Amino acid sequence: MMGLHRVLSFLTRGPLGLFGLSCLLGLFGLLSQLGVAVAQDAPALRVTATLQAPAEVRVGATVRLELEVLTATWFTQPPVLPALDIPGVLVTPPQGEGELVRDTVAGVSYSGVRYTYVLSPTAAGAMQVPALRVTAKVGPGGPMASGTSKPVSFSVLPQGAVAGQAVAAGKMEVTQAFSMAPDPLVVGGRITRSVTQRGEGVQAMLLPAVALPDLPGFKRYPREPEVTTLDDGRGGFVGGQRTDSADYVAQAAGTFRLPPLTVRWRDGATGEPAKSELPGREFTVAPAPAVTPPFSLAEDLARLRHGLRWVIPTAWLAWGGALLAVIVALWLTWSLWRRLAVALRARAVQVAVARRASEAWHWRAWRQEARGPTATLGAFYRWLRVASGAQDLRAAVAPLGQDSRQTAAAVLRDAYGAPQAASAWRDMLSRSSAQWRQAWRRRRAPTPAHALPDDLNPVHAGRTATAQDAQGRQ
Repeated sequence: MMGLHRVLSFLTRGPLGLFGLSCLLGLFGLLSQLGVAVAQDAPALRVTATLQAPAEVRVGATVRLELEVLTATWFTQPPVLPALDIPGVLVTPPQGEGELVRDTVAGVSYSGVRYTYVLSPTAAGAMQVPALRVTAKVGPGGPMASGTSKPVSFSVLPQGAVAGQAVAAGKMEVTQAFSMAPDPLVVGGRITRSVTQRGEGVQAMLLPAVALPDLPGFKRYPREPEVTTLDDGRGGFVGGQRTDSADYVAQAAGTFRLPPLTVRWRDGATGEPAKSELPGREFTVAPAPAVTPPFSLAEDLARLRHGLRWVIPTAWLAWGGALLAVIVALWLTWSLWRRLAVALRARAVQVAVARRASEAWHWRAWRQEARGPTATLGAFYRWLRVASGAQDLRAAVAPLGQDSRQTAAAVLRDAYGAPQAASAWRDMLSRSSAQWRQAWRRRRAPTPAHALPDDLNPVHAGRTATAQDAQGRQ
């Protein structure tokens, strides 16, 4: 910036200042126009498509489509190639680097790259290669340029009377190999036969499989084929290779011979059929030697199993079966058992309630209370109501006679009257209650199921009142 400022100061100083300034502005305008012209006239690509095919193209043959991309300057980025899809044709796009080419058209030198598409027709008919548009960045400045090739076409003839044969554009080699394990061969050993087809100008996947026949006395186990694409080391297509293999396992001893094989194909250049003869081979299979182990395998296995052997008694099996049957029966009848348990629980509650309401239970409670340290009559009156049906002692003993009424009166007087020793009247009541209990048991009549309780029955209520009145008069 400082240098440009000094130049401008020098050109505008003195009598030549205006002339120098006008020259400088004119130079800037010329350079800008040149830049615009260069930007607008960016060089286009020159794209040419050429077919390299034999005189007659048949199904399975290989056709090369060479695509040349040229420019008058240079590439700043590799060209971008389009995807090619042709119905009825197996297309292999360019692999690896292209081939450098140069050309001169109308006195203009061009340089660029040649790419090769490999076309393998799978059906007969007219095949049309569409126009291919290629883009690339070229110098100077790296503008984007594009170019389009012209469409080309070719015709494909049917494969011929013999189908399933490879069509080799160049050299075709067919080889075979044998391997044995063990060598010499014995029963149980194997022979591996491999047939390799190596063809120039033919796709590996279009090479037909070689049929490896069965052999009596052997068991054949075919292997997966090995398919390989051959190139020139830089990614350029050369051809294909296919290897078919099979293992033959010897089942019997004797002398056997693998039959010869014939592999046929057609020359893509001449269309003439060709073939390769692969000779057979004879093998002798010896019986398998009897191998005696240094130790007895049966004894070792028996010794190992002896420590792991479990002896289950028959009785255990019977008990186990019975237990399993019981478990299954319980599981199947679980709902019934639950209802039975609920019913039993309710019945137990009813029995407990009835027992607590019985005369015997109240009698035991009164006997315990009589022997206790506290002089109370709660348990006595509860037993009295159950045993006699009366609500008080006077009404209960009224039917029992004069002696019982006097004893009851004395007990009530001592218990509720003037303070007396508790043990005296409690002993008297305890002895008398035993006698009263026997008398009440003899006098008790069975109560009908529909009868009312004594406290609600007017007959019993009238008797109780009569007894009380008689006692009062006495």
